[in-house]
Amino acid sequence: METIKLTLGDKLEVELYDNNNQRIHPLLVSQFERFLPDGSMEIHAPIQGGRIFPVHRGVEMDIIYERKGELYKIRAVALERNIDGRIYLLRVMPKSGEEHIQRRVFFRFGCILDVQYRMFADKNTKVEDRGAFLKGITKDISGGGICLLTNEKPVYGWYIEGNLDIGFNLNFIGRIVRVFDIRDKGKFKYETGVEFVDIREMDREKVIRFIFDSQRKLLKKGWSTK
Repeated sequence: METIKLTLGDKLEVELYDNNNQRIHPLLVSQFERFLPDGSMEIHAPIQGGRIFPVHRGVEMDIIYERKGELYKIRAVALERNIDGRIYLLRVMPKSGEEHIQRRVFFRFGCILDVQYRMFADKNTKVEDRGAFLKGITKDISGGGICLLTNEKPVYGWYIEGNLDIGFNLNFIGRIVRVFDIRDKGKFKYETGVEFVDIREMDREKVIRFIFDSQRKLLKKGWSTK
């Protein structure tokens, strides 16, 4: 389809919809494989939590992807599931051309990663006035932010400078948008939702790639144990 500009290996996010056009959670990840002569296209079977998520014939979806820093989506309907060697594929038929959109939601990947962080009230606080770095861990990560577990009580609306290793050192500034006390307190006392507000777009894309690659590794690990 001329109005859809996808190439082999492009990373995709997939949003499924029910018969009432209500989005079905969770957001899934996939990868573009190829266009077919009849106008349909094959994508890798969407995965969630390292497992293939079954998508049945007739289910409608938005397929979301990025190109040159811009976000696009198409509406499609599932036709059939196939296997090509060890690759599980989903054939879908586009129902629209691509539409430019603003980023609304990012797929969240549950993982535990060490984080060095420090909190401060004003985004313009000088680096030397932000205090010492403390240690926490992630509960999940997405292209839009992280869920952070800490012992220091966060303050809603404050900012966090963080560093974590996802194959490269990710440095970011985030804003605290959600705070929960952990009811069964173990090593950490607080769960904090952090939205990235200052992150290089190149680094955001690396985060999304890290999530996708981690999902694929989990899926392959599942195959190898069968």
